Amino acid sequence: MNSKKNISRHTFLQFSVAVVALFSLASCNNNVFYTESAHLEKGEWKTTDTLIYSFDSKDSLASYDFYFEIRNTTDYDFQNLYLFITAYYPGNTYSRDTAECILAAPDGKWYGKGMGKHKDNRFLFRKGVRFRKPGNYIIAVNQAMRKDKLKGITDVGILIKKQTN
Repeated sequence: MNSKKNISRHTFLQFSVAVVALFSLASCNNNVFYTESAHLEKGEWKTTDTLIYSFDSKDSLASYDFYFEIRNTTDYDFQNLYLFITAYYPGNTYSRDTAECILAAPDGKWYGKGMGKHKDNRFLFRKGVRFRKPGNYIIAVNQAMRKDKLKGITDVGILIKKQTN
């Protein structure tokens, strides 16, 4: 009989935590324009693996902040992660850029949030981005670490938030 009460309390607690988390996410993310994350199988990112993110934009006047979200494990061998980013715009134009994401301090202490071996980081890539033409935008991301296979990167995402005045 006592175990049923424990199960009920446990279920209620899980439900309560889920509801609070849902409301927190809803209130914090009302300015999110686009977010997507790619999971890397076996926590390995090969140089030949291109992560593709695609979205449509209609508002050419609004400004956005563009972030990369990286999840790594403590098995990752480096302090940083370099990314090659290719952005394809409506009208068959594109641009290329490189970004560096610092995942650990020089003394080896991991940055980011998370418990155990997983760490989550968010990096501001561009502030005040405008999508000047309406249409489909494609962001292609490759790892640029001069190693054929990176171990310890499990997820790579982008987050685009509309700036608020």
